[in-house]
Amino acid sequence: MTQVLVTGANGRTGRAIVQALARASSPRVPVQVRAFLRDAAQWPAIAALGASEHAIGDMADAASVARALQGCDALVHVGPPMHPDEKAMTANFVAAARQQQLRHFVYYSVLQPLRREVRHHRLKLETEELVVESDLPYTIVQPTRYMQHLENIWKPVTEQGVHGMPFSTRVRFNVADLADLAEATARVVVESAPGAARPGAHFFATYELAGPESLSQEDMARVLSEVLGRPVTARAVPLAEMQAKARTAGLGEDRIEQMTVMNRHYDAHGMRGNPNVLRMLLGREPTPYRQYVERLARR
Repeated sequence: MTQVLVTGANGRTGRAIVQALARASSPRVPVQVRAFLRDAAQWPAIAALGASEHAIGDMADAASVARALQGCDALVHVGPPMHPDEKAMTANFVAAARQQQLRHFVYYSVLQPLRREVRHHRLKLETEELVVESDLPYTIVQPTRYMQHLENIWKPVTEQGVHGMPFSTRVRFNVADLADLAEATARVVVESAPGAARPGAHFFATYELAGPESLSQEDMARVLSEVLGRPVTARAVPLAEMQAKARTAGLGEDRIEQMTVMNRHYDAHGMRGNPNVLRMLLGREPTPYRQYVERLARR
């Protein structure tokens, strides 16, 4: 039995990884998932996704981190989005993992963390360095932007016919289906576990996980128009409008500032990558954008 702790388990990414790990469990390589949560009230929903047990704690609290890791063989660490203390939080997990001689440390980073102009990327890069120098068997996965960002704007897309994001309508991204990214992450864990065909197969690897197509907002709007059967146009949302909506939603000023810097950077450079590694890990073609949109429209 391989016991895996998943941090950030109640977030969108964490939930997808919990579910993917539960699905990847097999008689040959049985997997048990422990969810790291801040609030016990979150547990029933995570249990329904396939987690077997949970630990309550705070990533900033080293003692609760150490307790959560006890008895675990592997860790999938998903840090809090855009948090200024992510490196320090990850250091708590590294210290506990070294103390307990964890077999496999999987760090969920970001595609192209070397984009140091964006603090979110720079902190991921510095945290990757921390993980690499930990002397632990590690795997770093670097996911691109999610296709699921469409869900955040699904209402204006379907009701107003507008696909709006706070960057140019022509800059390109190799977006990926979160379900594919979670499955690839689960495979990294399971294929490295005792009982697998090649235990340790993904140790000391860093994997760029980019989606199969390089798409602009205009490309996405075109696919949406075809799938929904009505016109959808692309719109570059002004940063001031994005900031106002974020404040209305209750986001803090630091988070808003980092979103502004990130989207200004994406407006200039996009986020393109190569899907070869994701294809290799999945053992199949990654989900194309049209297929994801069709799935979302049916749901």
